[in-house]
Amino acid sequence: MESTESQDLKLLFIQEELSLHGEWLCDVLTEAIEKRQLMLSGNLHESINYDTFMHDNNPGLRISFYSYGRGFEIYGNKKRIIQNKFDRNLNKLIWGIRGIKDQKQEMKKNTRWYAKNMFGGLNRLISRVMYGLSDREIARLKGILENRKSNING
Repeated sequence: MESTESQDLKLLFIQEELSLHGEWLCDVLTEAIEKRQLMLSGNLHESINYDTFMHDNNPGLRISFYSYGRGFEIYGNKKRIIQNKFDRNLNKLIWGIRGIKDQKQEMKKNTRWYAKNMFGGLNRLISRVMYGLSDREIARLKGILENRKSNING
C-alpha cells in the first residue's frame, strides 16, 4: 500500500498537469478560432475557459464554451459563393468543363477548431502525466507539500 505522502505527491502532480493542459488547450482553441476567422460577435472566443475539479478523490479538467460553437465544426460554416447556377451548367453543357475549383471546396469554410485540437491534445496530456514525474519534479512537489503542511500547522 502506498504512503499518503506518495499519493498526495502524485495527486498534486496530476492536478498541476491538468491545470497546465487546460491553459494550453484554451490558448490553442482561441488561436484556432482566430486563425479560421470564425468570430462574428466574439462571444464564443471570450467564453472559452477551463477549471479543474475533484470527483471522488479523482482530479479532472473541464473545458467550457458556448454550446453553439460546436455547431460551427459539426455543420460547417457554409459560406455560399454567389454564382449563377445556370451559367455553370451552360459552361458544362457547351464546353464540357466544370469550374476550375471543386465546388464543394468553394462552398465550405474550414471550421475544424475543436475536435482536432481537443483530441490531439489528449495524447500530449497522457504522455506528460505518465512520463513527467522526474526526480527533480518530485523534489519540487515535496517542497510544495511541506510548505502547505507548515502553513496549516503554523
